[in-house]
Amino acid sequence: MRQWFFDLKSATRFTISMPLEATSWARVVQRHPHYRRWQFHRSQAEMPAFDWKGAAKSQFTEENLHLFDLLKGIPFDDATWRQASDLARKNHGREVFNTTVLQPYYEAAMSLCVFIAANGGIEFGKGRPEYFRAKGAPIALLALCALVLFVSDWDMNAAITAFAKLLSAPAPSNLALGNVIRLNPFHEYGAWRLVIASVEVAAKSQNELDYGGRLAAIEAALREQHRVWKKGQS
Repeated sequence: MRQWFFDLKSATRFTISMPLEATSWARVVQRHPHYRRWQFHRSQAEMPAFDWKGAAKSQFTEENLHLFDLLKGIPFDDATWRQASDLARKNHGREVFNTTVLQPYYEAAMSLCVFIAANGGIEFGKGRPEYFRAKGAPIALLALCALVLFVSDWDMNAAITAFAKLLSAPAPSNLALGNVIRLNPFHEYGAWRLVIASVEVAAKSQNELDYGGRLAAIEAALREQHRVWKKGQS
């Protein structure tokens, strides 16, 4: 399994050459409240307590709908984003493996993790199974699920059958004899996925990678539109 995963990752490589601020930019884009849609019209600013900053955020959403699609299904926890930022900085200018080729196998292993944690009758940490996809599954469980899927030829039901046998087996007399994994094939997978997503988001961004600066520029433009419109109404 170790060789198989290594060959899979090494077959595709890329060079980290995006701006260093790309990961922080992608992070704020992901956190932007883009599900709220609203079209600005100059007459709306006649309201006595018109929310200019809210209008700027809504306009930012309309300008960047294509970026939000690139970040769908991406982990959002702070720890993974910090790790991604560190990896991008340390490996800037270097050629690295493209870990996104592992995505279908990662999704399969994560699905098995969720199922086993919910139905196995064993506590795998404090995290709830339904949050595994967003916050990550326990590393040991993820590695074991990958191993069981690998030897099951990535057949989900065959892997579940194998797990049922494992969970019903008697306790081993020597716990060290079970230490056969020694590999998490998805080590830093989530962080590398964020790095690659950041590369794509930065490449398709139409303005500088400065969230606060862009919102300020949009607000200024909206205010100017209203000023010109109101002058014409006089």
